Amino acid sequence: MRADDGTGEWQDWLVDDSESQEVTVGDQQELDQRRGMLKTAMDVLNDRERRIFKARRLSEDTITLEDLSTEFGVSRERIRQIEVRAFEKVQKAVQLAAREVQQDQTALQHLAG
Repeated sequence: MRADDGTGEWQDWLVDDSESQEVTVGDQQELDQRRGMLKTAMDVLNDRERRIFKARRLSEDTITLEDLSTEFGVSRERIRQIEVRAFEKVQKAVQLAAREVQQDQTALQHLAG
């Protein structure tokens, strides 16, 4: 039955614009995987780098360079340098992990196909 000919049931006119359960689950799995990669990547940081990286890049209420410089007893510029170096380390580790995941997926596809 077509809804535009006036003979359809009211249920035929209902439209569900929400994502399918498969898409929702897939999105959640991808988010979990990304969080896991970030957590693992942060293992390359020492305690000071990790504290600064979290405070400057992952916190909803970003802590100022001034506050961190007081906490660690170094200049704001030094905190900024540590933040940049920590970000580069994490970025490199995440990229490496992503390549490994891609290689694993490619290998699984070859085995399945």
